[in-house]
Amino acid sequence: MDYDIVIPPTADGALEVTVVSWIKNTGDHVSKGQDLAEATTEKITLYVTAPADGTLKEIIVSAGTKTKIGTVIGILAGE
Repeated sequence: MDYDIVIPPTADGALEVTVVSWIKNTGDHVSKGQDLAEATTEKITLYVTAPADGTLKEIIVSAGTKTKIGTVIGILAGE
């Protein structure tokens, strides 16, 4: 089963974030809750975590890209 990796709501109520970097690469095995990507707003840094155990299947939004809260930034192939 595939899972969407989504930019979560932020504590500061921002509507947009910039994906700073991907901590994991396509093909990497990850555990539920593990950090996958780092994103920032003007005020905070947040980490996007794995929704399940699996393999990072696809990166949709590359590092350096500004995107909205709730955007699917990647796909995780669940176990």
